[in-house]
Amino acid sequence: MPFLNPGGHDFIGANLDGWGILQMVFAIVYTLVLLVLCALLWKQRNHPIIRMRKIPMAIAAVLVLHVYLVIVLIVYPLNGYFPCNAEFWIMSIYLPIGVGLFQAQNQQLLLISRGQQVLLTQDVYKPLPSGKTRWQYYRNKFIIWCKSSKEQDAFEGFIALGMLVQFLGSLLIYVISRKFNAYGVVSQPTTQALCRRGWEWAPSIIWQAAWNYIAGPYLLWKIRMIRDIYNWRLQTTLAILASLPGTPFWLAAVYSNSLNGVSKYWVPPMWFVPGLITMQMITVLSALFQVWRSQRQAKEVDGALNEFAIKKHVGIAGPNASIMTTSTKTKNSGSSRVPMKAMEDCLTSNGLEYNAFYHFCTTKTFNGENLVFLDRAIKFKLEWHRIFNLLNVSPDTARLSLYRDAVDIYLTLIWDKTANYPINIPSNISRDLNTLFQSAAAIIAANRPASPRLGSNVTPWDEPADPFNSVGDHPLRPMLRRSLDKSSATEISESELVPQLDPSDPLYNFSVPAHFDDTCFDAAFASIKHMMWEQPYQDFMKSKRNSASSA
Repeated sequence: MPFLNPGGHDFIGANLDGWGILQMVFAIVYTLVLLVLCALLWKQRNHPIIRMRKIPMAIAAVLVLHVYLVIVLIVYPLNGYFPCNAEFWIMSIYLPIGVGLFQAQNQQLLLISRGQQVLLTQDVYKPLPSGKTRWQYYRNKFIIWCKSSKEQDAFEGFIALGMLVQFLGSLLIYVISRKFNAYGVVSQPTTQALCRRGWEWAPSIIWQAAWNYIAGPYLLWKIRMIRDIYNWRLQTTLAILASLPGTPFWLAAVYSNSLNGVSKYWVPPMWFVPGLITMQMITVLSALFQVWRSQRQAKEVDGALNEFAIKKHVGIAGPNASIMTTSTKTKNSGSSRVPMKAMEDCLTSNGLEYNAFYHFCTTKTFNGENLVFLDRAIKFKLEWHRIFNLLNVSPDTARLSLYRDAVDIYLTLIWDKTANYPINIPSNISRDLNTLFQSAAAIIAANRPASPRLGSNVTPWDEPADPFNSVGDHPLRPMLRRSLDKSSATEISESELVPQLDPSDPLYNFSVPAHFDDTCFDAAFASIKHMMWEQPYQDFMKSKRNSASSA
């Protein structure tokens, strides 16, 4: 059996030569490898380090493109058994839609980066639709999406509209062309080889080229200034660049005779294969690598904590030592880990340090919502203490208003139905918070006002933002805290010190759950605090050390 059939891809019988068998074996092996990698990625899709990447969309893009890739790989072995009209639909649907999904997933880096910049400056959450009938419900849902959708939702809607236009255009071409059916009105029936040339194929390549040569370079320009610690920008750049070379070679192979000799064995669609494989591997492997890196660092932290516990048990660490105040070193990297106490001080006392940490989280690690939650939870507990301990007021006077403010935190940062960037907490903690706040949050979200509550950025006791206390171009809140003692409180009336709920508020007559108290966010706070200390704060301090050493 020769490795190459002398006739090549001549539409005369199957090509079961060495080259044809090699392509089929590669298609099978590569498919199995890719499916295993996608399964591993799907299993980790909710991991905090990659959840922001919209893993379901990434996997959808990879699999849609893979269907096209596998069919291209078997074109040469089938050698004419593959119908022209089937290839038309594959070329017109799978490739453009797959590339469109791929570019939509690539947009995540830009959209996440922009969204993180307004976490502190906007009290935003997604409203819930309402309506007495199903028609009214879906109508209101569409109206809400149009009025309040963020840039990410709008872009995905644009992608979906483009896919619909692509499908309808392909359907129209298929119906009117005699190359694909007998009832067409344009073109003429032709051979299998000539069927794959002509104007009918132009729309599919134009659509695919628009994503690659317009949307791709535009995205590269927009993300040029992003400097994240995950090398996400580098991965996005490489993936987009990998999508560029295929189209010019495909056009040359289809509409020019200069590559006829090559096209006998390397069929024209094969020019897309190297770029598609590169795009798939970068998308899947880069995300899996970040998960592996995060898990490795978490194991190092756990090892350091266990080692410290053993030393303290045998007396090496001293009876008064604490992991919160003692630096630890990981075995593998040998790098010193900043104690938890340093991050706690950053959250509660040092305004400039907090602003720098927030800027780092929103521009390099993209988890600023976690830091915002820690800050709001601290302020919530301080306000509870101020009202019930320092002022010694009746619980009924302020419980409803404090509950309303807690619901605001839940709406904007916790509930996945309304929060644009919900924090990542264990399911049991999320379930408890849902029980406490979800019914009230649903009422507020269904009656969302045109603008956020007056004088409130998530919580009404925040001090006014100082536009001069900022890092870069992003105004951040100062860490000034109110400090009231009982002597100063007596000089001000209770109505001025205790927040009052407006009678027009949707929760004005709401019955506050009996188990609502100042500990409602404690479990979520502890989980998020440990997660932020475990990696983002360590990366932040490492970045500070590197900047200081290079200065």
